[in-house]
Amino acid sequence: MNPVAAFRNRAGRAAASEDCDTCLAPECEFPAELSGLPLVELQVLHSRISCQLDREYLENPDGPHPVTQDRFEEVVAALEQRGGARHSA
Repeated sequence: MNPVAAFRNRAGRAAASEDCDTCLAPECEFPAELSGLPLVELQVLHSRISCQLDREYLENPDGPHPVTQDRFEEVVAALEQRGGARHSA
């Protein structure tokens, strides 16, 4: 199974929400525990949240949704713990 399919099977998606396919909208399911995810799945999660952050900055003059920002910071911290990313929030 490819990493994206594996992540979707493990994390799930909000029902009938196209926002959960490429980006990870606030209403989409998010893993409760990131430490158990393989590095590739964590990187896919980072990509999807980054996509959502970009979308929210473009669509909302007040900035991103707090849930999206919190998720981004959590994923970046998990990647930094593993040495898999050097990205500042």
